[in-house]
Amino acid sequence: MELYPGADLIECEIGGRPLYLPLLREGAEALMLDCGTLAHAKIDIPKKLEDLGLGRSSLTWLVVTHPDVDHCGGLAEMKRRYPHLQIACGEADRALVESPDYLFSFRYDAYRRDHLIFYDTAAARWLRECCSAPQAVTLTFTGGEVIRLGHDRLLEIIHLPGHSHGHLGVYDRKYHTLYYGDAIQGAGYRSIAGNWALCPTYLYVNSYLQTIRTIENFDAETIVGCHWPVWQGMEQIRAFCVESRNFVALADRQIHAYLDKHTSGATLRELCEALGSTLGDWAPAINTELAFAFSGHLERGISAGTLRADWSTCPVKYGHRE
Repeated sequence: MELYPGADLIECEIGGRPLYLPLLREGAEALMLDCGTLAHAKIDIPKKLEDLGLGRSSLTWLVVTHPDVDHCGGLAEMKRRYPHLQIACGEADRALVESPDYLFSFRYDAYRRDHLIFYDTAAARWLRECCSAPQAVTLTFTGGEVIRLGHDRLLEIIHLPGHSHGHLGVYDRKYHTLYYGDAIQGAGYRSIAGNWALCPTYLYVNSYLQTIRTIENFDAETIVGCHWPVWQGMEQIRAFCVESRNFVALADRQIHAYLDKHTSGATLRELCEALGSTLGDWAPAINTELAFAFSGHLERGISAGTLRADWSTCPVKYGHRE
């Protein structure tokens, strides 16, 4: 799908949800944001590049917005196919991007030991199979850097943390378009059919709220994410930002209200399963995916001194500080 001259979205699918991988071109050079899973790197991306008449040497940059299997799982395959490719990611995300094993343990298996929340064998196998071998990145960004594509196409790196510490966006100055990856997530992810498929999966609440403000006040005329429609104009952009912020506020209120009523405390799983239906219309099995966002809300409450955690029990129980 062409967005404007020199900008295409490679339309893919992940778990029944849309996955859009941006490809920016100028002259004989091209830059990709994210590379999808191993399967996307083997099939979808090479086919699209061939359709566009781009040779192996044309793809010079791959910028990974953040560490998730549908954004960096195909890195080693991309490097194998395009050996001159320079791979970049956020400095704070480098270890996760480079190592599929570390990514799985740090992100997808993070709640097993203390909260007894984990993926079943089939889901865990699928997540691992989304990734190719470990792959070193060429360089890392912290925000503010500029990549020159062709003669006068300047692509500015924007730091947009919250979903991950090092999450990056890319601003195409020439066309006033911000590519934000998964930096803000509205009220969740929809399926290709348009149904709610997944809850928001941000992790670090204060950083996420700041990123919402950053995008809301940015001078972009268009913003492009990896799983959402293209938002154009101030009205659409601000509406998506408001939707993203409102979900955070509602989740926070629901967590505190539940802990008010359950003075003996509640586990992370209990909170997810009890509150999931109040936050979205996804399938009940998705509710435990709220562990990502809810753990961030609980950690924020602990840091603010309003919540406590009892680490002497397994699973950990949370409650209001007396």
